[in-house]
Amino acid sequence: MIWLAAASLAQAQAWSEPRLYARPLANVSFVVVNGETLTQGTAGVSGGVFLRHSESPHWLSHTRAQVAGTVGLPTGSLGADVRLGSFIGPDTRFVRLQVGPDVWFNGYGTAQSIDYHLPYTLGLDLSSVLTLRATEHLQLIGEVTPGWTLAARRRAPDLGPLHELTTTVMVALRTSWMRLNVGYTRRNLAFGVYEGVIFSVAM
Repeated sequence: MIWLAAASLAQAQAWSEPRLYARPLANVSFVVVNGETLTQGTAGVSGGVFLRHSESPHWLSHTRAQVAGTVGLPTGSLGADVRLGSFIGPDTRFVRLQVGPDVWFNGYGTAQSIDYHLPYTLGLDLSSVLTLRATEHLQLIGEVTPGWTLAARRRAPDLGPLHELTTTVMVALRTSWMRLNVGYTRRNLAFGVYEGVIFSVAM
């Protein structure tokens, strides 16, 4: 019993102190929805906690909550996204992998929207994000995230057992005072294909 208690204590001490964070979200996306070009603005807030293990491969645990709103420009369509996720994976000097579930509630527009309509529903993503650190401040990020929705009308056709699928590639600049992301995302959704150019800045 004493040996087990000592082993548990040593394991607990190998994890870093929790690192809490909260940051605003703001971005403008230029998207193509079934061949039509649209512009969207998104704003919100994200917060969570990181824990990192001291021993190789330095497992990183990240739990995150996020709330964001989206407006179509100039269509005026409104959307909202609320999510809670927990991710874990190795975090070495040059490579970080984060995999885990992301529970969400979201939607966009109405049946009368001239851009597109995503009825509000609950869903679950299995997020997989790979980060390659090219330099201390420059990162290359790739994401493949399948998703499942509670509402049948939110399920994309021709994805087999999946209901949604998101793939993203992005270049990220991280400094002590700024986070800049530029990239491309493609989502297979109920209404068709959503493609967008990502440009976001957080201070």
